[in-house]
Amino acid sequence: MSEPLSGLKKAIEGLPTDEQSLLRKYLEQVAPHELEKRWGIGASVILDAIEKSSDLTKRGLRGILAEAIFESDVVPSLGNGWSAAAINRDEDLPYDSLLIKGDEQVRVQVKLQRSEKGAPKLFYPNHYEEGSLYVVEVQKTRTGTTSTKEPLPDSSQKLKVEKSTKEDTRPYRFGQFDILAVNMHPSTNDWRAFRYTLGEWLLPRLNEPTKVAVLQPVSKVPNDVWTDNLATCLHWLGQGEQKRVLVDQKHLRPPRAFRKKTK
Repeated sequence: MSEPLSGLKKAIEGLPTDEQSLLRKYLEQVAPHELEKRWGIGASVILDAIEKSSDLTKRGLRGILAEAIFESDVVPSLGNGWSAAAINRDEDLPYDSLLIKGDEQVRVQVKLQRSEKGAPKLFYPNHYEEGSLYVVEVQKTRTGTTSTKEPLPDSSQKLKVEKSTKEDTRPYRFGQFDILAVNMHPSTNDWRAFRYTLGEWLLPRLNEPTKVAVLQPVSKVPNDVWTDNLATCLHWLGQGEQKRVLVDQKHLRPPRAFRKKTK
């Protein structure tokens, strides 16, 4: 950092909060982000709108942030010739990032660790060691619009109205992505903390073995099926070993009181 910039930094830090806020708005005008330019509005207003939005909207945006962090921070640090290819975000793809290295391609699905009532959701805590397994929700949601004609007030005319719709989720099928990357921000407060496993190692749906179960257990600490290192997961993929993220599925067993007694 140059000496003039260092001095400016100290001066800004010494300003009252209200003057720092004014300075931030000034910088939005003289050095706007590309999105600010396209939308014609400053970041402060955009962030205020997000703050006032519904929990569903915030969850969607946090999921997008997880994807952005993966490509901006994780992939560049991977090195060894790997990079993220440009993909069409408007297409209904079963993966969020396409890693390429020469002729190799690896499809990565990025999900945010599931929260419930503001806290990280645990995976069947009554069946497993408390706090050892978290939850990631692995499913797709379909959004779209429906068109209807509604009458204008005090008029015989009808106006075409498009309403946003959100249908029930759709399952992923095994083979649609290679790696699942779970952003662990809800439990770590760190956007750069991830857990990785192979798509083929996820739990299948009951009675539908070709489909991925919605709720998947995520280990709190790295182990032989979950790693915090993407390079390790890529190595697992190359090895072709068959595993499951949870072999002993205790939550599928009936409670002890309801089990048939054996002689």
